[in-house]
Amino acid sequence: MFGIGSTEFLVILLVALVVLGPKSLASVSRTLGKAMGEFRRVSTDFQRTLNAEVEQEEHLKRKQEAEKEFFSPEARAEHAAKTAAQTQATAQPAASQPQAAPAAAPAVTETAARPAVQPEVVPSAAPVPPADSPLAQALAKAQTEAGSAATPASGAKA
Repeated sequence: MFGIGSTEFLVILLVALVVLGPKSLASVSRTLGKAMGEFRRVSTDFQRTLNAEVEQEEHLKRKQEAEKEFFSPEARAEHAAKTAAQTQATAQPAASQPQAAPAAAPAVTETAARPAVQPEVVPSAAPVPPADSPLAQALAKAQTEAGSAATPASGAKA
């Protein structure tokens, strides 16, 4: 748009030389060069400042959107529901696994045998069979046998 060719530049230099003279032309061109450099520096600083302000506004806008998305009451309730579902899902497979390990299986340390997430165990959560049922009678018999088997062993050592 403002392209100056070599011939136009020579014409401008000749006019400046005639008007200003050879001694003052050097100082004027030096002053003009310094002014142009200062103008470029100021415009670059202004552009950087403007870009930084725009980026900061965009960052604040994204931050507000993220806070609205993640910290709103609806998002908190949804996160709590997901966490509860995951906890429940990990508790069910752990509860359904058999407790006895096969005899040929190698010994595993206690820390390696534990699942990564420990489900909360509630003692009252186990169902209690009615007292007159065959299962309750078998459990009572097993408990008394276990208790009587442990008593003679401890008495024999004493």
